[in-house]
Amino acid sequence: MGIGKKITDIFEKIGEKTLELSEKPIRRIPQGKSIQERLQVLKKMQEEVETERKEEREKEIEELVEWREKELQKPFSERIAEAVLKYFSGPVRSLTKSLKGLEYDLYRANIRMSKDKYVALMIGVSIISSIFTFLVGVLLMLPVDVSVLLALLGFIGGFLYMRNYPRIVWKHRVAEVERAMPYVLRHLASLLSAGVGIAEAILSVANSDYGVISEEFELIIRDMRGGASFEEALTRFEERMASENVSRVVKQMLRAVKFGGNLSGILYKLAEDFSFEYRMRLVEYVQKVNGLAFVYMFISVVMPTMLVVAVLAASIMNKRLIMPIQGLAVVLLFGFPAMAFLMVVMIKRSEPR
Repeated sequence: MGIGKKITDIFEKIGEKTLELSEKPIRRIPQGKSIQERLQVLKKMQEEVETERKEEREKEIEELVEWREKELQKPFSERIAEAVLKYFSGPVRSLTKSLKGLEYDLYRANIRMSKDKYVALMIGVSIISSIFTFLVGVLLMLPVDVSVLLALLGFIGGFLYMRNYPRIVWKHRVAEVERAMPYVLRHLASLLSAGVGIAEAILSVANSDYGVISEEFELIIRDMRGGASFEEALTRFEERMASENVSRVVKQMLRAVKFGGNLSGILYKLAEDFSFEYRMRLVEYVQKVNGLAFVYMFISVVMPTMLVVAVLAASIMNKRLIMPIQGLAVVLLFGFPAMAFLMVVMIKRSEPR
């Protein structure tokens, strides 16, 4: 009986609340007035309700547009990672645990993305790569099993590329830092000789437009503001770069700060040494390019001509084509250009940084 009474009381309260809400508009209708006046009040109330609904709809549209703009401001890679992480969070976290050293690679490459999110991006890129390679196989009218094999190779290739991408970015950053090092050292030395403190000088470089090294100096300032000492911030910079030249600069700066010395003069001397080493590497590179240029011309011009002449001469002597036209076209259109491209890649990779 007690439970039944409680349920009855609940329904009675709900009914009273419903009646109260339904009676609110009725209470606003003037009593004892003419029908025309009461109709005008009802019309006005209806207009107010429609206005409120319109304002609410406009507010919802504005919120939706604002949310969409925020979503579009995110990089496409981050949106892919979030989508994969949303639907495949379990496999992503399992795979994240098995990938050792990825977090350190992301740190050195200054890729500001969590490990889980980057693994999700790896899977997303691999899926897109597999779909693309499968479509290529379909467009080339290859058998279905070959297209599926291409899709599998595309998935593996995309995954391996994304796994090594932070290392590629890190190597590129190190090369950019070493290239800008002489100019930054002169910048620091000029400020120190003018009486500016070392922290202010580093902040000046961080605010300048030196590319990657300005970003790295900004990280040094951020570490110092986060509570790290000057020595700890410079040591982290040295660990991120893992470069012999950067290590030389950091050790000289720490030694001068710890034991005293003319730090501006030391930095000027290091800048001159780096500039001299770069000029020597540049001379060696020019000499190497002069030798490789002859090989490149021979591969891209002389060898195709010699091949065509040899095929024509042999075909005339044998009174028949010794090489199919399709095979000759493949060699001329793809074989020799591929060799020339590899030569260009070799020349580019040997360029001094």
